[in-house]
Amino acid sequence: MSYEKVKSIKIDEEKGKVFFNTASNNVRPLTYSIFSDSKFYNNLLKEEGKEEVEIEILKEYECGNLQQGNNKYTNALKVLYYVFKEEYKDFNWRNNNFKYGSEESLKFDERRKSKEFKDLLRKCLNYKIPKKSFVITKNNYGEDIYAKVCLSCIKWLYTPEKATKFHFEEEAKDNIYTKFKDVWKVKSIDDWKRKQVIKTLKENN
Repeated sequence: MSYEKVKSIKIDEEKGKVFFNTASNNVRPLTYSIFSDSKFYNNLLKEEGKEEVEIEILKEYECGNLQQGNNKYTNALKVLYYVFKEEYKDFNWRNNNFKYGSEESLKFDERRKSKEFKDLLRKCLNYKIPKKSFVITKNNYGEDIYAKVCLSCIKWLYTPEKATKFHFEEEAKDNIYTKFKDVWKVKSIDDWKRKQVIKTLKENN
């Protein structure tokens, strides 16, 4: 599947333009370039405003045309998956298992174009991400170590400061390899901080 890897997205209301800094995943060497000549997005920004542009960008993330980056859209996508997952079921393109061109399939496609789906995406964009974060951990000879999740591997660290932080517990669990589901654990980083405070207090008494 071809998609665009996102480095950054900027909506400039003063200039009336949307700037995408992306690279195609199937072109080598991987080359990022800034594109700001999209008539669709620029006209949408001028005619309907920034929020409508953000919803359309989130749609592109949701269907996989845009991927990666660490921004409000990737955060909103996590909210869609982990907070509003029950509401999302009626719109999730992965659930369209109907025969192509059938009445059921066409109705499903119409739901994805509906105001209800747009309102759900808007709700995800406006959702306040919780401050609590989670890490993946495992026991290493009686000591907890913490996972830094990379694209092709897991690196283990003795403290969680540089470990990969997840906003949602279920998100962290989804990043555990299948064969280690019963071995690796997910813990709140707040629990680790609390233990560190208790340890420090004991050492000072």
